[in-house]
Amino acid sequence: MSTGIAVLCLLAAVGWTVAATAPGGPDSSLRVTGVVVAIAIAIAATALWATRRLTSAPALLGFIVVADLATLVAALSPADPRVGLAGTITLVFLGTFTAAFSVSVVVYGQAAAAAAIVVITAVVGVSQSAASAGDLAPFAVEAAVAAIVLPLILHHGFAVAGNRHVTQRGEPMRDPLTEVLTRHGLYSAASTGLTTLNRKDYLVVVRVHLDQFHDIAVGDGHERGEQVLKRVAGRLAQGVRGGDFVARTGDAEFSALAGVTHEGVEIFSNRFRELVFDVDDPVPVSASVGVAFTPTPIDAADVQTPIDDLLHRAGVAMQSAQDAGGDRVEIDWSVVPPVIAGGPDA
Repeated sequence: MSTGIAVLCLLAAVGWTVAATAPGGPDSSLRVTGVVVAIAIAIAATALWATRRLTSAPALLGFIVVADLATLVAALSPADPRVGLAGTITLVFLGTFTAAFSVSVVVYGQAAAAAAIVVITAVVGVSQSAASAGDLAPFAVEAAVAAIVLPLILHHGFAVAGNRHVTQRGEPMRDPLTEVLTRHGLYSAASTGLTTLNRKDYLVVVRVHLDQFHDIAVGDGHERGEQVLKRVAGRLAQGVRGGDFVARTGDAEFSALAGVTHEGVEIFSNRFRELVFDVDDPVPVSASVGVAFTPTPIDAADVQTPIDDLLHRAGVAMQSAQDAGGDRVEIDWSVVPPVIAGGPDA
């Protein structure tokens, strides 16, 4: 995901550079400064995301906010507001990114931000140039359709085609509260993505239990408990790589399925534990994490059986983590990879 964001930032820098050098571009030092700042932000973001793995929910939301602000600055810089509206093409990239990788609230929030940017660009263009509202209307409509309507259609399409809420047997594919997969959805997603998963050394399942959830739900109420679940699910879903899957597999439990290398078992496991806790949460929670893995390839004719076995073994490990006081990771070492032979002390 970090590489994808770096590519988006690079495309934004190229797009704004083209807009700045086109006829009708910046005609004053202030406007030039504005577009240069926007391009510099895009280039800096490209370097940052290309060299660092920033996949936490706050980092991704921060990227979206900064990208929107930079787009607004770049759109207001050209002297010709039509060029400015063309410069909002970066909102298409940003909207597509949120449609593919974010939950609905982020997608609709980005759509609202895109609408505001297009409107502000058009209004300022009318007030500071000879163009009338009628002159700019076609360009504003085109920008709005590309930046708002297209990402929303994509988001809906992903939900209907790839992540349908119901399987053929009538079982839910996605948890309606958190929007992550259900257990049945996990089976389906694993079957669809098996080719990618089998390219790694091991198939790993990580089960996460929120340690303080029961006390929160009882002491602070059902609504507060649901808020905790939504926040944690959002961070987990945003924090995994493309091709990894997150599901809600219990009242206060989430599971992840991924393909990993020899060295990736412990890294992936600890990453999940870190994603659960956020000191900025109104009610921070820790996690008891259980992990199990098995060598690939997995037989495409029967994906559910090995996943069920991994979920069971990871569940036993998760219970051991809970019994030990929580806020820790326990790994089932019954299948020991050569690189980490000897178990957790190796």
